Amino acid sequence: MPRIPHGQILSLKLEGEAGAGAETGADSKGPAALPCSSEPDDRHWPFAYLFPGLNKDPDNVLSSDEKDDTVGWLRRLGAEMMDPGDEVIPGIPTPTIYTFFGQFVDHDITLEKASDAINLSDPDLKPIDPDDIEKHIVNSRSPDLDLDSVYWPDAPPDPANQNKLRIGIVTHNVNGQGLPSGKDVYNDLPRGPKLDDYPECDRVALIGDTRNDENLILSQLHVAFLRAHNAVVDRGYGFEDAKRLIKQHYQWIVLNDFLDRVADPAIVKRVRNEGPRLKFQPDSGPLAIPLEFSVAAYRFGHSKVRQVYLDFNKEQPNLQASALFGFTRFGGDLGGFDSLLDSWVIDWTAFLDVDDSNHLPRPIDTTLSEMLTSLPRAALLGKQPKEANLAVRNLLRGYLLALPTGQALATAMGIKPMGKNEILSVAVYNKQSEVLSKSGFLERTPLWFYILAEAAYYSRGWHLGPMGSTIVAEVLIEILRRSKDSILLNPYWRPTLSANPQKFDLSDFLKLAGVL
Repeated sequence: MPRIPHGQILSLKLEGEAGAGAETGADSKGPAALPCSSEPDDRHWPFAYLFPGLNKDPDNVLSSDEKDDTVGWLRRLGAEMMDPGDEVIPGIPTPTIYTFFGQFVDHDITLEKASDAINLSDPDLKPIDPDDIEKHIVNSRSPDLDLDSVYWPDAPPDPANQNKLRIGIVTHNVNGQGLPSGKDVYNDLPRGPKLDDYPECDRVALIGDTRNDENLILSQLHVAFLRAHNAVVDRGYGFEDAKRLIKQHYQWIVLNDFLDRVADPAIVKRVRNEGPRLKFQPDSGPLAIPLEFSVAAYRFGHSKVRQVYLDFNKEQPNLQASALFGFTRFGGDLGGFDSLLDSWVIDWTAFLDVDDSNHLPRPIDTTLSEMLTSLPRAALLGKQPKEANLAVRNLLRGYLLALPTGQALATAMGIKPMGKNEILSVAVYNKQSEVLSKSGFLERTPLWFYILAEAAYYSRGWHLGPMGSTIVAEVLIEILRRSKDSILLNPYWRPTLSANPQKFDLSDFLKLAGVL
């Protein structure tokens, strides 16, 4: 499927390449042999809309009339989405690790790169025509829950055992106390060499999706997947058998551990028992991920990120969220070292704790932590759009991709839309209520904001609301049903990598990996 040429089709000013990292080959700034990119150009899957044609009715989308200044109001709304501080927002009873596991799943099934090349400062910013979106906006990640972010074809093997995956060795911090208790030196992503002359290839993580090196917790979770594979090989399995077992146990975690923590359990149960009601999946051919899922409903996790993480490890007892980006390569510079410092290896204990609210995620609501509304330069990852406020970026992206409003989508799904007073009741921070009222967004609410407001109104932010839960549960379960080696194809499949065949959650996975 063709990529979007710069300045064409979208009728918007594009900057940079529509890709996540420099390409290798003759046109690359670096040597052709350097693994600067891990997303092959010849693999694409479609995106689609849940209800094709819904967004072609002007009443069902945000206004694009210049007199309404929709872009300006979206910027103002995003600017009012900074929370008052972690100490004011109580945590919800879900271990913090699930916030970042959700991000890992997102990177495993979706990668939409073209709209990242659009300059959000363009004064002529307009929605892309829905017909052009369906033809040319593509998914560069296999929507199969197949861990291609871990098992991409060129993932480097362990030099000592070709059935294992290579794991990076951490650098000793001569000014610190070293590794946390119980850790070893094999706790970094495999990396390319330090290349000062080629920054786009410098110390690049040799993994299937370099976005998994964009923050420290996520990169450490990816290391756990590499280690878990190797632990299964140590039990006597070859590469392919170990890969299949890890994939199936990963699917089990998504279905039986993760979903009930982020979506309404009653809705998850209904989807599992009755099947999906939304008909986004084609009868044949590749699965098309709904844009309403990837650009709005599944971005709820941004609201769950805290400003400070306590007890990251003994060396970093109070980790500021900005440091999550600085001590990676894709998001920062690894502190200038060749690999991760041993003093930054995570202690997962606090991230599985549910007894201390200081360790728990923020609720899903209409605000984001301060750091995410003013991302440091390193966290912008050198890509367009360079808007530093993640809330503004999410709102403008939904506008660009012509997502239907929350009210229009809820009506189409047969769900009673939230009323003005219900939305206002949860838009209590900063000047959100004022912006919503003056902009007309109370009647036509941006879908991503509506998803967050719905979660806050119906569940106090503990999980997604009716529409968000339905979209997320139906998409993930349909992906799982279609996945190769799917556990849903065998009703008798049970985990085999833990002592209890009825239980295998993220804590069991980390124990298998030898990091907990």
